[in-house]
Order: sequence, then structure tokens, then C-alpha cells
Amino acid sequence: MRILLIEDDEVLASVLLQSLTQQHYAVEIARDGQIGWEYAQGTNYDLILTDVGLPKLDGITLCQRLRSSGCSTPILLITAKDETSDRIRGLDAGADDYLIKPLNLGELQARVRALLRRGDTPRPPVLEVGALRLDPSICEVTYDNQVLDLTPKEYSLLELLLRNPLRVFSRGDIIEHLWTFDDPPQEETVKSHIKWLRHKLKVAGAVDWIENVYGLGYRLNSQKATSSRNSEKITQRNPDQNSSIPDISPSVEQQFNQAMSGLWSQYQGLMTQRMEVLQQAATELSSGTLTIGLRESAGREAHKLAGVLGMFEQEAGTQIAREIEQILDKDGELLPAQKHQIISLIQELGNLLNQTKVVNQTVTSIGEEISPKLLLIDPDLQLGSQLQQLAYSTEMRWQQITTLEGAKNFLQTTSPDLVVLNVDEIGQREETLALMLDLATHTPAVPVLALAVSDRLVDRVTLAQSGARGFLVKPVTASQVWETASQILQFTRSLTVNVLVVDDDPLILAALGPMLEPWGMRMTGLDDPLRFWEVLQSTAPDLLILDVEMPQISGIELCQAVRTDPQWQELPIVFLTARREMETVQQVFAAGGDDYVVKPVVGAELLARIAHRLERSRLLQSLSTKDPLTGLANQLQSSRDLQHLIAQAEKNQQSVCLTILNISDLRQINIQYGHEAGNQVLQRWSRLFQSAFRGGEILGYWGNGEFVVGVSGFTETERLVVQHRLSDILTKLRQQVFTAPNGDRFQATCNFAVVEYPSDGLNIQSLYQVANSMLKQN
Repeated sequence: MRILLIEDDEVLASVLLQSLTQQHYAVEIARDGQIGWEYAQGTNYDLILTDVGLPKLDGITLCQRLRSSGCSTPILLITAKDETSDRIRGLDAGADDYLIKPLNLGELQARVRALLRRGDTPRPPVLEVGALRLDPSICEVTYDNQVLDLTPKEYSLLELLLRNPLRVFSRGDIIEHLWTFDDPPQEETVKSHIKWLRHKLKVAGAVDWIENVYGLGYRLNSQKATSSRNSEKITQRNPDQNSSIPDISPSVEQQFNQAMSGLWSQYQGLMTQRMEVLQQAATELSSGTLTIGLRESAGREAHKLAGVLGMFEQEAGTQIAREIEQILDKDGELLPAQKHQIISLIQELGNLLNQTKVVNQTVTSIGEEISPKLLLIDPDLQLGSQLQQLAYSTEMRWQQITTLEGAKNFLQTTSPDLVVLNVDEIGQREETLALMLDLATHTPAVPVLALAVSDRLVDRVTLAQSGARGFLVKPVTASQVWETASQILQFTRSLTVNVLVVDDDPLILAALGPMLEPWGMRMTGLDDPLRFWEVLQSTAPDLLILDVEMPQISGIELCQAVRTDPQWQELPIVFLTARREMETVQQVFAAGGDDYVVKPVVGAELLARIAHRLERSRLLQSLSTKDPLTGLANQLQSSRDLQHLIAQAEKNQQSVCLTILNISDLRQINIQYGHEAGNQVLQRWSRLFQSAFRGGEILGYWGNGEFVVGVSGFTETERLVVQHRLSDILTKLRQQVFTAPNGDRFQATCNFAVVEYPSDGLNIQSLYQVANSMLKQN
């Protein structure tokens, strides 16, 4: 774990450095607040430990500035014993905890451990996976109660992987977390530490627990870890009680290999057809009757074979097919030596394909429209029937299983989009918690809504640690389950990457599915480029993959068409090509492509390039559509969303409620206390809005202290609910107390106006004008 220590007292800084490094933390020291700010801006830290009294930029102002910039790193303040006001101001500024001088080093280490445990998923004080146990309080690692002798870096590396069991860490990520600027290692050093840590785990009995994700990095192999010692699970498990939960989370590599072995069998006929064209060309070459049409057809089939054979571990076949294509593509008549070479290569390729062993597997078709798969594991048949009725008008469909054993069998072959699990009435709670944890660590993770009979705090904590994404107490209505499940599904769907792949070779489309889908990417395959625009509009992908060479219309031409449409100008586009020459690469980038992958496609390379393009695309999209201070949609994006909402309301003959809320004294706050105080108000208001409205409402910040909320399609009853929620949030806004940098406490005042489409206006501008006139009257 990497910690930034900001302390100007050399003696105290030295003591803290020694205390923290003894706990195997990587610590960097900044001597004043300004340097601390620069360090925090340039590097991702796991925790920031800062004194309040610092030169150039004090700790509280630094804390405010970090939070205003969107930094969410835990912050631990060091304050003087008698400065109560500093502690209050620090917590109001966004600090997570504080320590009082003179420091107790044992308390410091405990608070650091507590803050490092915080995150999206609660973490226990002691990290346990199966028989492996890491205790941060004493920096001890044991396996089967035997202490492992690890170096400090090996210990830190293992702790990093255990705290983030689903994440893949590149060597650069590991360096960033475990080394300081003053001690940067080479990437080979990381590889060496991984090697020795694996060796020590293997000697102890934990074999292959650290997985090498080719081309991406390293992660904890949850399948190996959780299958150890009769599938003991992470924390909260009885080590003496065996689990009968089967492995429902095969590794990504296993999923891919299983699918690919079946694809070879499924498309053997297509391979045979392509070879027949080449063999016919070889026959006519021998007799001197090869026509131009057959020569071109043979070149195309060789091109396709070169693009796919390597994906089935037939690299030699790819190389032979590529040589055949290159010779056939040459201009003019073929020389006798070239004819002889092609005939020999075609015969060699045919022999190679005939020797390939075929393994029959059942393969799911790729590219078909997949409706959400919802699973209810609960003995209450009436609840299942009511949920099915609620989902009838949507594309969603529920499947109900009434026994835990039946659910385990079902999940061995099917990965649902969401599971509602009754943790108390379906079987032994220990088994249901183990099943829930398996689903949470599945790749991709399956969100679970837990139904329980009690509402004790310990139940909520236990379920959260087991991976539950939602919690409801029985008895519960179908409407409550449906609403909560829909919210969870909507959130997880927003994280799913939708990829559209256009390639006229169905084998390429079928092979890319097993590469992308285990990583949470939903792929749509299209083999007819003439239907491209229709499918593009209907799927609205996050990323587009295009084959360069296709009949009728090429990927280059499709890319040019996409780039001329304002709606799709920022869509990331990755090309697939079997050609390596510079001319093709130049055409790809000239047409507007972002990247290219040479066929045969290597899964790790494709995933890495997709991840890079998506990360860059999301950054650009965030900068262009979100207000950087509040995190809400900016005026341009929220106006577009509201216009779409009104268009849908007009089509469905519904109404739209638009609320404008304004911080009437924001300008005065900025003048009197400074813009950092005003930013503090805006950010806290934004968090309140986001916590109050989670049902698909449109939220936006239009600048100058002006927030907007848009809601559509409500009934009279729903209108009262919206008004009640607005009343609640207005009360909360008026109760907020803020601390200015000079220590003064103040509150912000709010005006608001509610208008409705179509009664108050027919578009955004007219509705805003009515709302603005109402605000002036208040």
C-alpha cells in the first residue's frame, strides 16, 4: 500500500516513516502542503496522512482542495491536542479521520489499517482466503497455521492482491502501489517478486494462486483459492464445515478454450469449403486453366484462413495461408516457380487441417439479441408469478428455482444477469452465503439481491461481505423486489461494455465472443455490412470493431461514414486486418480509426487495446458531458437528455416535471469566504441530489448555483411521491452547515421552481423561462 505523508517536522516525519515502513507500507514524504498537493495530483495513493499546521498550504485547505478536485483517497489528519476547531474544520473539509498529538504509534497503525480497509466492499480486519491468512496488525502471513517467511515486498504484494481479489494489476500498477519515487524498480523486479511469492505459496500448499493474465498483468486466482480445502470462503466461514458448492466460476481461460474447441467443430464445414476453393485453384494451375475469377476467389479464401487459423493455435496454417494469398495477389501472370510453390503450399495446408483433431462441444451462438436473464432462488411460487407478471411488458424474463441444489446445477451452465436469493428459506445459510460469494467473484460478477428474514446490522454486514448488491427484509412484495432489482440491473448494465463487431467471416464473429464476453463485454456480431447503419442505431455500442476487407462495402468505408455523423464521431473504432503493410495501416488511421489488431487475433492483445480505447473514450466523454466540480451532467448534456425525455413523453402522451433549484447566495459566499467554500456547497449539494434521486431521473448542473431535476411519465400518485422527495431534499439542503477556510460557519439559501410539460411549456427553453420567472417572484 502506498501512503503520502505530509509533515514539515523532520523529527516527527522520521518517526512516522519508520513506524509505517515497519508495517511494509511504501511511504513518500512531502515537506509542505503545496508539495503534498502536487504529489497527490500526480500519483494515486492508498492513503494521505497530513498535519494540519503546514507551511505554504495548511492541511485543512489542502483537504478541501483535494476533495474539490474529485480526490476520494482516504485522508487522516494530525492535529494539535487543544485545537478542537481544527478537528471540526478538517472533518467538514472532507477528512476521514484524525489523530491528536502527541501521537500513539499503535493507534496510528490501527487507524491506517481501518482507513485502508474502507472501499466499495467492506473488508475484514484480517484477510483470509481458504487456509491463507494475512493479519495486517502484526504483518504475519500463515497457511494452514504455518507462518510464511515473506520479504516486505512479497508481503505487500500479497496484501495488495488479497484486498483486490477481482482486479488485474499490471507491473506498472504494482510499482505504483508498492514503491516510492525514490526507489523505482525495473518491471523485471516485479516479475522476480511475483516468482518468489508464487514459490513460497506453492511450498506451503497454495499452488497457482497468483494468475498471470497474459498481456494484462496479475491477479488472485479466485478459482484456485476458493476451491482449496473444500471451498473455504473469504472470511465469516467456519473452517471446520465443508461446503458442497460446486465450482460455478470456471476461469476465463477455461471458458475461452471450451468455446474455441467447439467452434472448430461447428465451422469445420466452412473450413472445408475454403480449402476446396484453394484445391480447385491448385488443380487448374496444374492444367494451366486457372481463370482470373477463381484466382481472385482463392486469394479471398486464403485471406480468410490466414485470419482465423492462428486463433485455433494453428500458427503454421496462418503463415501458409498468408504466403498463398501474397502470391495470388501479385500482378500479372504467375511464374512457373510461383505456380509450383502455390500447389505445394495448398497441399501442405490441406494436410495440416486434416490432421487437426476435432472436439465436439455445444457452443452458444454469438451476436443474437440476448434479453436479460433474471433468476429468483426462493420457494415462494406466488412471488415468482407476480414478478413474471411485472416483467411481462418488458424484455426481461424471470426464471424461478425453489431449491438450493437446483440453483447450483442451473448456475453451472448459465450465468444470469441478476439473482434474487432468499438466504434463509432456501437452505443452510452457510451454503447460501457461499453461493452468493461465488456469484460475486464470478467473471463477470453476477449481482445478487439478498432477501432475509431479519434486519440486524450483523446480517447486513455479513451479506455485504459475501457480495450482496442489495438487501430486502421479508415479508416483501413483488413490486419492492422488482424496483430494487431494476435499479441494481440498471447500474450494472451501465458498467457493461457493448461492442459491435462487423466482419463477413462468421468464424471470426464466433471466436471473438468467447474472448470478450467473459470480461463483461456484451458483443453483437454482424456479418452483413449492408445492415451496418441499422444495427449501429439499435445497439448503440461503446466500441466498434471493423474488418478492413469485406465484400460490397469495406470497413474503411464504414468508418468514414461513422465519422461524418455527429452522433458517432467520438465512438472508438478498432480495425481487424490480416494485412501488415504500412499502406493498410495508413488507410485505417486516415479513415478515423483509433487502433488496429492484426489477424489472427490474440485475445490478450485485443482486450488490452479495447481497454485502452474505452478508458480514453470515457475520459473524453466525461470531460465533455459532466461538470467537473459536481460530477453531474453539464448544461449541454442534461439539456439533450431533457429534450429526449420530452420527445418520449410527447410520443407516449405523458407529462414531464422539471425542477430548477438555485443557490441564491452562491456569489455572496464566493466573495465573503472564497471559491473553495462555494465549491464545498456545490459538491455537498450534488451528493445529496444523487443520493435522493436514483430512479432514472435526469440530474444536471447548469452553472451559477443552478441544479435541474427532470422526471417523466408519472401518475398522480407518483407526482405526490416526487413532491415529497423534493420537500425532503429541500429540508436537508437548508439544514446543511458549512465551514469556511477561516473557520466561520455558514449556511446556503435555496430557491426552487417546479414546472410541467406540456402545461407550462412545450420545450426546454419555454419551461426554463417560466421557472425563471417563478424564481424571481420568490
